[in-house]
Amino acid sequence: MRSWNRLSKIGLFCICICTMFVRCRQSEQITEPEIEVCSGFFTVLPLNSEHFYLFVNLGHLNPPGHTFPSGHGGFYLTDYMTPVPLFSPADMTVTRITRVEHVNKGYNDYDITLSVNNDQFKVVFGHMTSLHESLLDQITAWESGGCESYETGGDTYRRCQVWTDLPVSAGDTLGTAGGNPGQFGLDFGVFDRSIQPEQACSRFADYDVYYAVSPLNYFTDAINAVLVPVCGDYFCGSPTTRVKPPVGGHVGYDIAGTVQGLWFRQGEPTTPEDPHLALVYDNVDPDVPLFSVGTSLTGLNTGLYSFTPADTGLVDRVFSEVTSDGQIYRYQIKNPCWSSVPAGVLLVMMTSETDLKIEKQENSDGPPWQFTENAVLYER
Repeated sequence: MRSWNRLSKIGLFCICICTMFVRCRQSEQITEPEIEVCSGFFTVLPLNSEHFYLFVNLGHLNPPGHTFPSGHGGFYLTDYMTPVPLFSPADMTVTRITRVEHVNKGYNDYDITLSVNNDQFKVVFGHMTSLHESLLDQITAWESGGCESYETGGDTYRRCQVWTDLPVSAGDTLGTAGGNPGQFGLDFGVFDRSIQPEQACSRFADYDVYYAVSPLNYFTDAINAVLVPVCGDYFCGSPTTRVKPPVGGHVGYDIAGTVQGLWFRQGEPTTPEDPHLALVYDNVDPDVPLFSVGTSLTGLNTGLYSFTPADTGLVDRVFSEVTSDGQIYRYQIKNPCWSSVPAGVLLVMMTSETDLKIEKQENSDGPPWQFTENAVLYER
């Protein structure tokens, strides 16, 4: 989870036919009914429409904390320092509550997870500033579910979680969003394990992000009529809506056997994302290719870098056409918002189907191009 600070960048009845069925244990005892989750399952807008001005889609990038396309979107708040109520979008069960201490900044916020169908379908809200008293009553000790401390994006955090089993109805107040300095919005993630993921990166198979889906797929038509016109992200410092489908964005950019997708610095764990690299596309304008650079690429500051893609040759070749063909490809990178200012050259080579060598150089001395001892190795 993170603060929304990217600077470069109605209750209704369910309108679908959601059938109900039961599953039996080996002992033939009937379990709780399982719900078919589909379009129209979310019948309540989590925030009142006047309390937000932008509904962020999937794929947000903000390295190093979000070096990879984000598996959650969210809401940018109209007045982020004023707490506003947050509502449950459907009849679900609160299964986990997390308190996050922002050690460097001196405040706490909260994440909650709502589930149906034995956690096969989950909603996660992040950066809540308070919890409703009905949720607080479920907590006897924050340490009961375990705590951990970690660093990402230059900040230190301590997370403590508790497990709960609290049914809530569509429209119930869960707590508030807004009120913490520097937190401009509310995270909103939806994860559906009943759907075959579009990701080729199996390293995330045990993580929710592997199953991230757009919330737009589950709201009623009436609510989507509110959300779609304001769905997008900040692009070059301005809130911008996405017009090219899918408007809700996506995270599954990996194409096996090509450089397109997620890359992990050799020798580093899967998370946090800070030392890694992504060769993907912007979530507002999907025609803009981006190198999302974490902290490990020698000589290049963490950030987003673009180029003018070409369909042929070894210069600025589109990601999906660069393979392990023994060739070194050269990219003239630039700030995606200030295209007239070059940021250097990247040399890129797939040394195998699952290995990548990349180096930042100051200029294009070639072809042929050659790597130096500054080249960095990544893997899938």
